[in-house]
Amino acid sequence: SETDKEAGGNKGVSDKQIRLKIFSPNVIDITLVDLPGITRVPVGDQPSDIESRIRTMIMQYIKHPSCIILAVSPANADLANSDALQLARLGDPDGSRTIGVITKLDIMDRGTDARNFLLGNVIPLKLGYVGIVNRSQEDINFNRSIKDALAFEEKFFSTLPAYHGLSQCCGVPQLAKKLNMILLKHITDMLPGLKSRINAQLVAVAKEHAAYGDTAESTVITLILHKYKL
Repeated sequence: SETDKEAGGNKGVSDKQIRLKIFSPNVIDITLVDLPGITRVPVGDQPSDIESRIRTMIMQYIKHPSCIILAVSPANADLANSDALQLARLGDPDGSRTIGVITKLDIMDRGTDARNFLLGNVIPLKLGYVGIVNRSQEDINFNRSIKDALAFEEKFFSTLPAYHGLSQCCGVPQLAKKLNMILLKHITDMLPGLKSRINAQLVAVAKEHAAYGDTAESTVITLILHKYKL
């Protein structure tokens, strides 16, 4: 695979992008950059400074003001110590570009739920949180379809009282809808600045062109004729 080609087959990491284009009438138009999770203890052929390398790689992407950060954290771990949320805070200190995504809600300890996190009562984010239930590795091994997985997810959220009244922040379809709305608003907000930068560059190019004077073209023609004269 391309991953093995670039990073090796023994858990290596490369900062070279592998681009995959998906065309479907059932998905929104979006560019998603899937970054590696933090590795603290090197394994296989990984270098001893693998953690700092991954952190540097992640920061190169999330520090840009035009980037929307999806801070993905598993619900069966301590969300208050989430690496994703900690890194997102470094790249987006005021939390205006970060969406919290909480996964594995279906395998949380019995008697616990993520309601307070989804409501933003623990670590507030301006763009809020979305809880999702992905396919497990077993589901993937047995070729469970995405359609069946979405049906299971919908049933999961509808049957657990803890998530009643939170339909706007539960489920993969809601995450897609939220991303689409945020992306459209983000583009609208960024367009004026982008237009100003383009206009400034056009003015600079026009000034540079004017500096060559009106005789530039005739001078070039004269030089060419002189070069090839008999």
